[in-house]
Amino acid sequence: MRIKTFEAATMQEALALARAELGEDAVVLNSKHVKANGMLGLRGGSRIELTAAVDDESPQPVKPDLVSASAHVQRKPAAPAAAASPAMTSFAAKLYADTSIAPAEYDAELKQLRSELSNLGSIVRNLMSTSQVAVPISQPLIIRCGIDEDIARGPLSDLLHTEDPISLASALAGKMQAFAVPPMLDGQQIIAVVGPTGVGKTTTLAKLAARFALEQGKKVALVTADTFRIGAVEQLRTYARIMGVPLEIALSPEEVGAGVAKHMDKDIILIDTVGRSQRSDEHLAELKTFIDAAKPTDTYLVVAASLGGAVQREVVQKFTALSPTRLVITKLDESDDFSCLINLPLRTGLGITCMTAGQNVPQDLDFADAGVIARLVTGVA
Repeated sequence: MRIKTFEAATMQEALALARAELGEDAVVLNSKHVKANGMLGLRGGSRIELTAAVDDESPQPVKPDLVSASAHVQRKPAAPAAAASPAMTSFAAKLYADTSIAPAEYDAELKQLRSELSNLGSIVRNLMSTSQVAVPISQPLIIRCGIDEDIARGPLSDLLHTEDPISLASALAGKMQAFAVPPMLDGQQIIAVVGPTGVGKTTTLAKLAARFALEQGKKVALVTADTFRIGAVEQLRTYARIMGVPLEIALSPEEVGAGVAKHMDKDIILIDTVGRSQRSDEHLAELKTFIDAAKPTDTYLVVAASLGGAVQREVVQKFTALSPTRLVITKLDESDDFSCLINLPLRTGLGITCMTAGQNVPQDLDFADAGVIARLVTGVA
């Protein structure tokens, strides 16, 4: 089996390279986006790295001389129990003289064939046991880009036969227009930020505050209920001091409500919350009491791109208890798979409000854009 990695600007070009070198029987073992100039394609571009394989150990044709030897051997009578007579010895000598392969060489050929069959069986077993199933090149492009199959064959089924990456990106951009929803800036906004531990909620909240206060000129206040994590309050206090915005620390749902009420003169109030595991119904119920006390106009559910599809689906399913209204996708710089930018909105019906890729405040945050989402997912620069 030959395995080779190809790199190209688009998935289509990478597949063409694989077919040209490995043939039409090649299968894709893995494909991913690799870093290019810019912030993972958010401001620059990304390339496709594709690993494909082909089994070039096709069955060996039977040699004519081996067929001849087999025919002669089949006609060879079994040796008698007694010692061979001079006539039989003479017959055997003539038989072996008439074949082009001696018995020892014939046995060696059989052993080689058995060895090759055994090796082929090992290869098949290894491929079947690998955690990542090989995806045939014949799979639709939209599925090769990471879109969940039920979504690709459901709401996006009209794109199953689109094999040109640029055309697919254009079509997906149109589909995602309704799901790219930048923050509302008209009227007062009370925004709670929720999500599991470690997805970057506090840093995202600081980035949003900086955008609203420093770039949009809005009057902003911060309220944090994340008093469990060591250093979380001090981290947010530092950001608040640099931006010149007030910060309220809340230890209970009542204090969250009081903190919001204190700053009803502000344009935007951002509420940070403690990270909770999606697998603890008790902790999620406790967090809901804080959200209910804040009475937010929007609740942003933060999901990291690096979590992987199964965990992402689990997060959005369990956090529905908090009635999120929008998604924030973080840690794009830590993932090679951006398909969650389409899978999660179409699965939940929630729009994406912003995306982050890095720790820098506030520059490593972009408000959602359908065209950027489509290009990231398809690998079109």
